[in-house]
Amino acid sequence: MDKKQFEKKPEIPPVVINSNGFDPIAALIKYKVDISQQIEKPRVILSAYQNSPLATIGNFSLIIGKAKTKKTFLITSMAAAAIGKHCPISCINGDLSDMDVVLVDTEQAPYHLHRTVDRILRQTGNAIPENFTAYGLRPLAPSQRVQVVGSIIDKLNRPALIIIDGLRDLLTRGINDETEATEITSKILRWTYEKDCHIMLVLHQNKNDFNARGHVGTEAVNKAETVLSVERDERNRDISIVTAVHCRDIDFPPFYFRIDENGLPVEANQVEASQNHKAVQMSENFAFILPGIQSKTYTELCKEYQETAGVSEPTAKRHIGQALKSNMLKKDKIGSYYMIHQEEEAVPF
Repeated sequence: MDKKQFEKKPEIPPVVINSNGFDPIAALIKYKVDISQQIEKPRVILSAYQNSPLATIGNFSLIIGKAKTKKTFLITSMAAAAIGKHCPISCINGDLSDMDVVLVDTEQAPYHLHRTVDRILRQTGNAIPENFTAYGLRPLAPSQRVQVVGSIIDKLNRPALIIIDGLRDLLTRGINDETEATEITSKILRWTYEKDCHIMLVLHQNKNDFNARGHVGTEAVNKAETVLSVERDERNRDISIVTAVHCRDIDFPPFYFRIDENGLPVEANQVEASQNHKAVQMSENFAFILPGIQSKTYTELCKEYQETAGVSEPTAKRHIGQALKSNMLKKDKIGSYYMIHQEEEAVPF
């Protein structure tokens, strides 16, 4: 990939650090926006369904989900796609063959971390890629982990994907300390900007709702380029569903994966029984929200569906997408959604 495709930054003098540790006058010069400059789009290193960017150089993304939803399995496929351009989850595509991929794990014991690394290698053809490195930082204190991650990033000599599983273990004072949450998020933003890399973070959701945990979760969601939610299928616990909660670029429909007999994540579809059962429930929910000829905007429909069905935002978005695809819902000329009643027949899932 031509270096011209990377985000171009102006030639600027370094910030001069004074006795107080920061020189705001030098910072004004360094960070002033040159309106005449042409900034090219950042390089896409991971995408979904070919044209929906998941990760670009100079940004960070966030993967959230409750415990045991197979988030770590998902990141093995993300890493494999980045290394080898493709993985068994066919909608994930990568473009990092000429760049570095680094996995930083903060919680697994050596045996389980080696199993995770092995899954990455098996998805890329078993050869040990020259551009892939993994680190297990479980024995270290949170502040030491941050220093090690900083050292890893400082040594990069070309753009890279850094996967950190998980974000919470970089925090000394816990997930609800506002100051530390801002500090670590600021570090991540600075690292991605200065070193032409993308950092992918993994964080649990709250036990009682579907929000990312703590103040650090709120900060990360607000600043991330892409936020992906991983959850178990309600009717088939063997299937995990990945939904784009937030996308700075083109949104994309949910995708599904399961673990095959070899212990690897592979693409999956919802089983027919689950789909048919849900179709009835979804139809009843949408009929309640959209009686008669009533229509609602996507935002209104998503919010009311969450309240009516008692589901998370990612699930509501997924159900709306399924209903639209099956003709249970339709969009009018101004983009509002309305319900298909007796006058039109919906196509079954």
